[in-house]
Amino acid sequence: MAFAVTDFKTKLATGGGGARPSLYTVDINGPIAALSFSDSSNILVKAAAIPASTIAPLTTNYMGRAYKTPGFRTFDVWNVTVINDEDMAARSNIIAWMRILGGALDGARDATFGGSAKVLAKHEGDATVVQMGLDGKAKQSWKVHQMWPTELGEIALDWSSDAIQEYTVAFAYDYWSHGDSATPPAATATVAPISFTA
Repeated sequence: MAFAVTDFKTKLATGGGGARPSLYTVDINGPIAALSFSDSSNILVKAAAIPASTIAPLTTNYMGRAYKTPGFRTFDVWNVTVINDEDMAARSNIIAWMRILGGALDGARDATFGGSAKVLAKHEGDATVVQMGLDGKAKQSWKVHQMWPTELGEIALDWSSDAIQEYTVAFAYDYWSHGDSATPPAATATVAPISFTA
């Protein structure tokens, strides 16, 4: 088969010209409004990821052969990198969220901080990742369900650096769902413009 750059460019343009990793939005919602990222904090999420999933194979041996069948679907942690503003609003929200889940910073626990499983079950949030197109419109979207922060990264301090601070946050979650701009929203006034299906 002959090689032609024009064929490649034509076929790539058919799908929109190639998705760009720098064209995205992220919306992180805590279990309550006070723990959610504000619009000014969401825009500081410098890096994120479209979430992945894995179906592990279950191997059964028979007559000298290994046969694989699908096992459980698992979801790894979801990581984001956040630019640190001087007011540290986003970081403060993650710290407060982790205190509710794991207890106060000194290890103390009560009904508010690190309380009962019944209380903890109400402290899961969600996030939405939207892949934007070159035209500035949403093309694909993923919603991360029942998530909570499992790791808050350190912030390096260095007299010889003039870079803006940033840090990582890792979220554990139960599952994600996917939607696209062609999927009509559910018939309710409060639904987001992009619907999500499992």
